[in-house]
Amino acid sequence: MSINSEFLLGEFMKHLESLNKEKCISLIKEALDNKSISIPNLYENVLAKGLANISSNEKEQEITVWEEHVQSGIVRTAIEMSYPYILEKRDSIGNGDLKAIVFCQEEEYHELGARMITDFLTLLGFNAVFVGANTPKLEAIDAIIDFNPDLVCISVTNYFHLMTLKDLINDLRNVKSRHNIKFKILVGGYAIDNTPSVKEKISPDYYANSFEELKKIRSDLL
Repeated sequence: MSINSEFLLGEFMKHLESLNKEKCISLIKEALDNKSISIPNLYENVLAKGLANISSNEKEQEITVWEEHVQSGIVRTAIEMSYPYILEKRDSIGNGDLKAIVFCQEEEYHELGARMITDFLTLLGFNAVFVGANTPKLEAIDAIIDFNPDLVCISVTNYFHLMTLKDLINDLRNVKSRHNIKFKILVGGYAIDNTPSVKEKISPDYYANSFEELKKIRSDLL
């Protein structure tokens, strides 16, 4: 039986705002155990919206920084506890041969969106590796050369990092040419979503902010 994601979001936010980690995680686990919500629906319509609410300025900073950190930690736990359900669903659709690396630029510490994208790619059968937040450029390049992925994904939440994103993409394309490796570059994240015309200026191979868009990219790569 499916569950209304708006109802689940309302219940999740109620417990999240009261910093009740146990009830938040129990709520998500019950929904996943009962197969009443899919991982994409959970991530996009509950957890991502919960994160957006945490960082929203509409509340005029009603919560303290420490409360924001606790709430983000609760969302992180919800993502991590979803992993076995992701593997179960992935195994039911079969694994593919595609590989992906996901990372955040140096001094970008907002990683939960990137974590969700990594799980989406895993769900779609990719061998997906999350390198992490605050990844120095040379470390990202080393990882790409060693892992030789089909898809390189960069998540950008902080608007200031858009200034260096184009240079990073150019550097990655130079690496691709020098080492004769083939990969496509995907970008996404809050700063990308909310900055007009940025996609045209940085010219990635792909842009995605949803599971359905990643599905289309997977089909294009096959």
